[in-house]
Amino acid sequence: MNFIETFKTAIIGITTNKSRSALTILGIVIGIGAVIAMMSLGQGAKSLIIGQIASFGSNNIFIEPGTWDPKKGGDIVQSAIEGMELTTLKYEDALAIEKDPLVELAAPIVFGVERVIYKNIDKKISFKGQTPAASKIDEVYPILGRDLNNNDVKTMAKVVVLGYKVKENLFGDENPLGKKIRIKKTNFRVIGVMEERGTQAFMNFDEMIYVPITTAQKLLMGIDHVRWILAQAKNEKVMNEAIENIRLILRERHNIHNPENDLSRDDFKVMSEKETTKIVSTVTSVLTIFLSLVAAIALVVGGIGIMNIMLVSVTERTREIGLRKAVGAREKDILTQFLLEAVTLTILGGFVGVVLGVMFSFATSQILSGLLNMEWHFVISLFTIILSFGVAAGIGLAFGIYPARKAAKLNPIEALRYE
Repeated sequence: MNFIETFKTAIIGITTNKSRSALTILGIVIGIGAVIAMMSLGQGAKSLIIGQIASFGSNNIFIEPGTWDPKKGGDIVQSAIEGMELTTLKYEDALAIEKDPLVELAAPIVFGVERVIYKNIDKKISFKGQTPAASKIDEVYPILGRDLNNNDVKTMAKVVVLGYKVKENLFGDENPLGKKIRIKKTNFRVIGVMEERGTQAFMNFDEMIYVPITTAQKLLMGIDHVRWILAQAKNEKVMNEAIENIRLILRERHNIHNPENDLSRDDFKVMSEKETTKIVSTVTSVLTIFLSLVAAIALVVGGIGIMNIMLVSVTERTREIGLRKAVGAREKDILTQFLLEAVTLTILGGFVGVVLGVMFSFATSQILSGLLNMEWHFVISLFTIILSFGVAAGIGLAFGIYPARKAAKLNPIEALRYE
């Protein structure tokens, strides 16, 4: 019996009971679809995050409070768990960093959310406390009025620059310059409106208001520390040297003499855009693999379902197997037939799963793009699709071999007697 005839026989076996065949492949469909969706969405998230980080510029340096030490359970992770806010970075640290000859700019930054009132409009709006250096690093400039200046920071001026959408929401077509808005029971004078910028590094610049960092610290937040410092090296060539200089400056200012010692280690983290991208890439890749493996559990369940149904099929078709053996069918022919049935079922389930997974991933990427106001890339690689079909076929072979061997080993005389 040649392969084509065996394959035709296998197809007849599958199509004889269409409903049962459809239910049999359901686990495979769900498993393959889930794996495709997880891998696609994971790659999309990775692409989005890396793109957002890269938008800050290749010569920018991020300085955060706390130490991220995976071996020792670093402060950043521990504080996030405990709900603590790290307070080791100060405004003066940024001033010291900016004096380094390899550093072009250094901007201390704080964030918060406060009630903003103008006439009968009362909204909760994100605010960003910063120095003039922040706008230069972010490359966001006013289209109306002026930006914050050093004197505003020095005098803790009660002035505010509006994001593009904030201006529209509060003032509409009205000229906001010189008008006063109320932030946390304090009147602030509007001095400017930022250009429309959209979302960058997961911050929607258009929906923020900007105040002098000293004003934000004292009047709005009641703190003396900063959330982070964003620095800019003179150029990419001196990035590594600039980062090392920043570490030395902060260690000296924070009295850290032996950063390897647990009791007096670095209380800050300095990273370049490339280092941040590398960390994010690793984390998202591991997360994608983990989620895909979790989704793959459905494939194992589907494989067990295939095996159970094939065993039932062998039992139901015992007389048919005995008759075929009686007229000359070899064990190899029976084995091949039932293996082909199992593999065909799983590949069919894999095809349906790929189609559903692609459709779900595309729809989800479109929804997320709208919700986040950022482009969530729809990513499906040919390798992923080929791998899915390979896995489906492998499951068919792995879980179909036992029923196929059982069918092949049936004694034809006993099989013909089976009622």
